Amino acid sequence: MGILRLLLAIGLGVLIWYVAMYFIRTLSTPPPEVDPDDVIEADQDYRCSVCGAELTLKYVNATEFSAPRHCREDMVPVWRS
Repeated sequence: MGILRLLLAIGLGVLIWYVAMYFIRTLSTPPPEVDPDDVIEADQDYRCSVCGAELTLKYVNATEFSAPRHCREDMVPVWRS
């Protein structure tokens, strides 16, 4: 019974080590660089329909743009004159 517990403890330790190292490597990898040609000027205001928080986007990535999220909902565009 003692040997079985020892082998189980070593196995779980090795498993925890590999999982921890995987997450540390994932978090330490920098995000890919943004191509400056894909960034465009937007100057668009958004408002959260739940809490009323406002956000102004000055520049956006044209290839991956979608409305920002707040309170787990998409923010709605606000048109100002």
